[in-house]
Amino acid sequence: MKIHVDQIPESGLELIETCEPSSLDLGREDIRFTEPINLSARITRTGNFISVDLKIDAAVHLDCSRCLEEFTAPLAKQINLNLPVENRDTIDITDNVREEIILGYPLKPLCRPDCRGLCPNCGENLNKGKCSCKKEK
Repeated sequence: MKIHVDQIPESGLELIETCEPSSLDLGREDIRFTEPINLSARITRTGNFISVDLKIDAAVHLDCSRCLEEFTAPLAKQINLNLPVENRDTIDITDNVREEIILGYPLKPLCRPDCRGLCPNCGENLNKGKCSCKKEK
């Protein structure tokens, strides 16, 4: 997302963009994006700084860390950036957007909070039913 500093009016500027995850180099095997990433920004200028209130919305396809089933979860972030203008005509916040998306990745993705995971003996998904293993006391 590029911001043209000379096009920011005193009342501020609203920008809405959609970008492909591949353009932000977000490719990973365990985290996949199912649709484009939506960005909306409110930009204001104060002296030699611009303030960017940015909202990021996306859908991510993940593998549950307990049962290994695939699921889709929303990724939504709101951030505020204060950036110096310093004789620049345009400011590119693409790297900032990329970093914030990566920081929003879940450390331990779960398909649901009460996921029961896999049986440690036979590997059966316990969310789908009981396994046939004999329980040792």
